[in-house]
Amino acid sequence: MQTLLWIALVLFIIAIAAPRKVAYQVGAAGWVFFALNWAYQPVYYLAIDDYFNVLACLLVAVFCGYVGYMMWTKADDLTLLITKAAAVGGVFYFSFAQFSSLSHVLIDAVASQTALLLNSFGVPAVQANWNVLTLNGVPVQFILACTGIESIALFLGVISCVAAPPRRKLAAFMVSIPTIYVLNILRDAFVLTATGNQWFGLPENSFYVSHDVLAKIGSLGALLLISYLVFLILPELLDTVVGVFDLLKGGVTRAS
Repeated sequence: MQTLLWIALVLFIIAIAAPRKVAYQVGAAGWVFFALNWAYQPVYYLAIDDYFNVLACLLVAVFCGYVGYMMWTKADDLTLLITKAAAVGGVFYFSFAQFSSLSHVLIDAVASQTALLLNSFGVPAVQANWNVLTLNGVPVQFILACTGIESIALFLGVISCVAAPPRRKLAAFMVSIPTIYVLNILRDAFVLTATGNQWFGLPENSFYVSHDVLAKIGSLGALLLISYLVFLILPELLDTVVGVFDLLKGGVTRAS
């Protein structure tokens, strides 16, 4: 249901640009459409028996609906900050996720840069296609998740919504977005090397151990460290996080 998604994002953008007297109502409508979009996603996951993502999508839908309700009834400034983060991060991510031409360019770029990195260290990786690298005849296909776009969109949205001096926001951007991109290239290079050289047994097993276990553990650690650095640069983020918890408890106050 791409229509619901883009209606929500357009309403988010209008809300953050509109006068305060209408911004909350427009933003609340956007959150309702966003909630409906997420509520529809379990249809796909039920078809493939992915019950974890079914539950995750339903929880996100409930959260979005609740933010919309609080934005309509309480008109708190925090809801506008969350809406701005959702608008920036959402437009950035879903532009790549929904438009194949953009995702093609990004995946091709990440794959070619991964091959270039490995080649510079003498590893004979070959780009067999725009989204496929091979090593020792073993192919590894790149998808959008291999680009780190989700984490980049998350930090982009969060950093953009914080009320802080531009200089510190730029510093937070530099320690997060470029770092995530570079670390993601290193992760992809590690997975291809481990798979092609069969470090953990057969290629299938080597891919599973390197990608689904080791790389995910490393990615989690890196994101935690990057988050810590961003919090150091933008302590205002802590107020936003606390505010979100207050929002979930209904503890928001009406904006003046």
